[in-house]
Amino acid sequence: MSIVEKEFLELTAALDPASFWMENEACEAFTEGKPRCFFSFSPDDHWLFEFLDVESTVAYYRDKSCRDRLHREANQVTLEYVGKAFFSEDTWFHEPKRIENLFGSEYAYLESGTPWLQHVTEDPAEFADILDRAERTDLEAWALSDDYRAEWTKRAAAGQPMPALGTGSRGPATIMTSVLNPEILFIWAYDHPDLIARFSTILARKMVELNQVFRRFSGNLQPGWWITDDNSALFSPTLYREYCYPVLEYVLDELAPGDALRYQHSDSAMGHLMDQQRILGINQVNYGPEIDVGEIRKTMPDAMILGQMPPFLLRNAPAGEIRDRVKEDFAKAGRGGGLHVTTAGSLAAGTGVGRMRWMMQCAQEDCRYR
Repeated sequence: MSIVEKEFLELTAALDPASFWMENEACEAFTEGKPRCFFSFSPDDHWLFEFLDVESTVAYYRDKSCRDRLHREANQVTLEYVGKAFFSEDTWFHEPKRIENLFGSEYAYLESGTPWLQHVTEDPAEFADILDRAERTDLEAWALSDDYRAEWTKRAAAGQPMPALGTGSRGPATIMTSVLNPEILFIWAYDHPDLIARFSTILARKMVELNQVFRRFSGNLQPGWWITDDNSALFSPTLYREYCYPVLEYVLDELAPGDALRYQHSDSAMGHLMDQQRILGINQVNYGPEIDVGEIRKTMPDAMILGQMPPFLLRNAPAGEIRDRVKEDFAKAGRGGGLHVTTAGSLAAGTGVGRMRWMMQCAQEDCRYR
């Protein structure tokens, strides 16, 4: 049973989703010469599980037929109420390797949760050996399994639309704290700084190498890079500048040169790192809900802000508080057209289509330029 929230359906009886999304197509640019702020939702697997009350999360990740069926069920509901489908109904059996896999980190699958990358070691000598192996690995041969290549060939031969690979990844803070336990990482940053500096250096080089493999394979010639780095808030400005900034600087220079997209997402309170993000040339941001949208605009005047509706406010608050927040964000950061109305992070699990419709209606009525 999906989450509908009938009281919000009554509030949005006059909303026409088809017209809303049609107008939305003219609203994306960073300018006031458009009808209103651009609008988007980002539902993910956490949201899907609660929205459909999924019995087995492991089956969702392991079984393509189960995954596609759940995607169809969710899309039927969101198309009816919100006017948009958010999930692929023909997911892939196989995936390319991840940069974390290069350092020995693999996913664990547990019921009632999403996959979790496992820490590889708490022994600095063993980790030095892991870095040696990562440095020697030929990514051209390693990155794409035979099974993935075969699935790609089959889908391409059938004339299916093929994905552009090498467009982005998790950021260095989250990669490092997935490969290593965060406590171990920060202890080693002081006790074994050369080891962590080497980790950072190899990570930067191998991230570029890996994604150049992906780009060549998929024929992706479009520059640009997206970053999801929830754990960046764990780093002080000093540690971020020493170990994360150099990775991003190198990756962005190689994969997102000039005015290309440089997008940073983080659910966390990483406001203390915004100055460095600005210097890195990040030009689209989706930061954690604790960061005031006015402060983002002040620190990063040229960045398109995607947010800042707190996901739990949308899920839990009465209608008036949701509307007040939409209006407040627009007043603080809407000038110039550099605000997209969306949640600061993905939709919170438990958010239903009624509340989604209400947020759409608030943006339509209260975030207009003409």
